[in-house]
Amino acid sequence: MANAATTEYVATYTHDDRAWIVQFRDPDVATFGRTLASAKRYARSALAVYLEVDDLAAAGAEVVDDVRLPTEIAAEIHRLAEQRSKADTLRAEVAEATRRATSELRRLGLSTRDVGEILGISGARVAQIDRESGAA
Repeated sequence: MANAATTEYVATYTHDDRAWIVQFRDPDVATFGRTLASAKRYARSALAVYLEVDDLAAAGAEVVDDVRLPTEIAAEIHRLAEQRSKADTLRAEVAEATRRATSELRRLGLSTRDVGEILGISGARVAQIDRESGAA
């Protein structure tokens, strides 16, 4: 998020079957790149040249990337991002539940191998969880 001293410059990216075309609306600066990553680098470089600065961040300039895709693809990518977010949340919840279960099973005196067998994880993972929790 930009602070009061930061100016945002929106770079719009469109693909023309050969390259990514980048257009800033204000200032009127354009460039291109064969890959999206190179187009982003070139956009920042072109903006820095236009603004006559060596470092955009130090000059208070922030580039906001607006990658344009066909509507149906953009909608699918949005759904995918939501699914990944849910998966990340679930992964964190599973990891925490695994740590708690490991701790409880170890308190019962079960061996590393037995805890791993019960939880469906490797003994090495059980030992790693033990180290992370400070228990041995």
